[in-house]
Amino acid sequence: MPFSAVLSSRPLAEEIAAFYALEYRLVANPYPLYKRIREQAPIFRSNDKVLISTYEDVRAMMTHPAVYQGISVKGTRFRNAAAQLREQERQRMAEMFGFFEQRVGGANGAHHMRLRKLATKAFTPKVVAHMEARIEEIANKLLDPLDRTQPIEFIDAYAFHLPLIVISEMLDISPEDRDDLRRWANSLGRFVGADWSDGGIIAASHEAMFNLRRYLTAVFNERRDGPTTDLLGALINAEDGGDTFSEEELVAMITQFIFAGHETSTMFLGNALVALLGEYRSDWDALCADPTMVPSATDELLRFDSPTQNIDKLAAADFDFRGVQIHQGDTINVMLASANHDETVFDDPDRLDIQRGPVAHVTFGRGPHHCLGASLARMEAQTSLRLLTQRFPNMRLATDEVVWRSTHMNRGPETLPIVLEPATSGTA
Repeated sequence: MPFSAVLSSRPLAEEIAAFYALEYRLVANPYPLYKRIREQAPIFRSNDKVLISTYEDVRAMMTHPAVYQGISVKGTRFRNAAAQLREQERQRMAEMFGFFEQRVGGANGAHHMRLRKLATKAFTPKVVAHMEARIEEIANKLLDPLDRTQPIEFIDAYAFHLPLIVISEMLDISPEDRDDLRRWANSLGRFVGADWSDGGIIAASHEAMFNLRRYLTAVFNERRDGPTTDLLGALINAEDGGDTFSEEELVAMITQFIFAGHETSTMFLGNALVALLGEYRSDWDALCADPTMVPSATDELLRFDSPTQNIDKLAAADFDFRGVQIHQGDTINVMLASANHDETVFDDPDRLDIQRGPVAHVTFGRGPHHCLGASLARMEAQTSLRLLTQRFPNMRLATDEVVWRSTHMNRGPETLPIVLEPATSGTA
């Protein structure tokens, strides 16, 4: 379905409510709705959040001094959901929110600066640069045994394995534990973008949080006084003027690295292949012919169909924004993917153009909360695209209907059947 599909005639408020209730038509292609919001109500107060949709407004909101990062029990989205839940479910949600606020991506102000300063002492460009050759080695080992001529499910066969192996190796996670790690992290990821009236999702995510905390605490205790990887050792020993991570902060930090380090990379590659092997096949062919285009194409693909679509923030005080009154406690939904399709900034934004040139997308955020792992994500994305275009130039989608994940916060195909070397390509 093209991103420039015809807009719905349903009232805007109903369409937005349906999107956040995960109506599949809108989850599968949210871009017409984003366009409509930008045109009709670029700052829109929905039931439990304020939507910010244009490029300039998104950029401004990401660095606004009265706007805090992350979901919070002080926010309208939590309060409205909690009012509909049983006491046990409310308590579980509150505990999960407290855990999320321990992460560098969920902290704010001086607390955030402290966590980020400690994290940057560990997650350095040198640590990431040392992984480049290893990333290519892992990618080739994953691709070598794949069936070339029969359809394979590419997400399960490759796209989730590469970033999960990379981040697991960087954090000294045992290979036999990776599937558990993926399951727990994915459960937490689904919670953030879920309909919180579903007690089953709350219970499953709460259990995953405790399982992940228990597992990581055991890993830290085992590695603390012995040899370990550069990244994990640096995180355990990160120190600034005598300040170090608490155990709870370290567990939350590693959880963020695990989720951001594999889930979004998996979704990016799925989104990229849906576009390049489908409507934009000529761009795939161009990358096959000229691999030097891969770095710039990666940034355009990050703009075109971002794995992170929307992020929640919290109004820490009352303030006026473009003539709209924002109230303390408002949940502010910053629509990154909508900003990346703003017609006032990008020419023909609903079209993928790998020769667009420098792309000032907001996929990795902006300001003090700019993604710590952006350089690693780019490295994994570029390595995958370069190897795939050179090894399998004739690869094809093996489905006419991509099934998308049921979430409004992130975006990626649930499954992606492909054939690496179709029989028609002339290769046996």
